[in-house]
Amino acid sequence: MAFIINSLYWLTVIVFLFGQLARINLFGINFPVIDLMLGLLALLSLVLYFKKPSPLQLHPWLIFLILSWFSFLFNLIVFRYPFLKSLFYQLRLNFLLLLFILPRPKFSTNKPFLLILAANVVFGLIQYFVWPDATFFKSLEWDPHFYRLISTFFDPTFTGLIYLLFLLYLYFNKSKLIFPVYIAMALTYSRSTFLAFAVAFAFIAYVKKNIKIFLIALILMISTILLLPRFDGEGTKLERDSSIIAKIHNYQQGITLFTQSPFIGTGYNFLPIIRSDLKQNSHAIGGFDGSLLTILITNGILGFPAFILGLFLLFKQGNLFRKASLIVIFVHSLFANSLLYPWVLLFLYLI
Repeated sequence: MAFIINSLYWLTVIVFLFGQLARINLFGINFPVIDLMLGLLALLSLVLYFKKPSPLQLHPWLIFLILSWFSFLFNLIVFRYPFLKSLFYQLRLNFLLLLFILPRPKFSTNKPFLLILAANVVFGLIQYFVWPDATFFKSLEWDPHFYRLISTFFDPTFTGLIYLLFLLYLYFNKSKLIFPVYIAMALTYSRSTFLAFAVAFAFIAYVKKNIKIFLIALILMISTILLLPRFDGEGTKLERDSSIIAKIHNYQQGITLFTQSPFIGTGYNFLPIIRSDLKQNSHAIGGFDGSLLTILITNGILGFPAFILGLFLLFKQGNLFRKASLIVIFVHSLFANSLLYPWVLLFLYLI
């Protein structure tokens, strides 16, 4: 069994490195290979649990998943939505949350994952300096970016968050790698990441009762923002307001959709079928610019409290690194669907 556990661990971290580059097409549906790894990890946890049963708490996320299936099946039967693609989304959500409900397999070491994260940072820096023009990705329904570090995740916002989580880990472990990771994070030009960075170190300073931690982080962040190079286009202008307006409009659309089925929700995840504001093959159509908003819309008032309670429980049971990481993800997820981004929760799971 140890061989299977470690083999699956290695395979998962390698797939993590390739990000959105590792995608497959199954039954006409294109999705990242990381989804398969989530399923295998969840299956492994189930096997280990039944092999050595132990009392399993009625975790709020377990209640949430039960309610989520109820909402999914209700909307499927009533509205006769296409089944397969939405089922894949629903299963991925189950796999993600089950990883934090079921007992975690004991991996022999986390060094391979740290090496993979470092390799991804190196790849990201190479991409930024050698291949900064990613505007051609628009033809593949990804957002176009110019002189922003996107790495293998094809999105500077999510890349910035993953690098920030890595940076926090290095900070708590007093690693010298923190400087190049910070540079890579900064080159994503992600404002939500910068905000989450400030909030994280404000929280750490509060817990440690050391205001110097926050002041140093704040001075570093402001200096970085002032020194970051500017290029043509809006991507490298942190004062840009077009994306702010777009997010406000996105939230308005989300709230409107929520009011159409406030109690039971639209079902997770029928959003790609219901939404009309984006092209059907857009990679952003599966969620709104806020994970909590996405959960509220898809699971309604019925499932939303259980999801929030599960987050709170995860926060309460964590050490300072885990708590700071969850605060980072929470703040970031107010501006992007990052809480439901597979690589983000998988980071917390593997580290």
